[in-house]
Amino acid sequence: MTRNNKIITLMLIALVSLVAVGCSDDSSPVATAPVAVDTAPPAVPTGLAVDNIDGVAVLTWDRNTTDSDMAGYVLTRESDAGSIELIASPTLIQSYQDSNVPVGTNVYYVYSVDTTGNQSAGSSIDLVNAGSHDREMHLN
Repeated sequence: MTRNNKIITLMLIALVSLVAVGCSDDSSPVATAPVAVDTAPPAVPTGLAVDNIDGVAVLTWDRNTTDSDMAGYVLTRESDAGSIELIASPTLIQSYQDSNVPVGTNVYYVYSVDTTGNQSAGSSIDLVNAGSHDREMHLN
């Protein structure tokens, strides 16, 4: 009986060892390539322009052809009334119509945003609204 107990004990030790170590005969760690993290912002929007069409500020800008990972553009307006996000989430458009332009100087900023969330510096343009349909633009 002692011999059977020794065999059963050796078999249990072998089984526990196999579970703890695993079945592989290759004990070298698996090498993985480092993942590159995109931290570079996309190109600053170019060609920003604004026109007054029947009292509506129509902004246009050029499409980003430099960055293949573009998510879109965001647009803000700053004025004496405060700052407002006109396009808050990146959207792949190249124009926007602002029909609620406050009287005074309004500065529009367009930013490029890539799929990683990197945002470019802003491209800006001023629009002076003296009331009604009397507006003029100033490039920055």
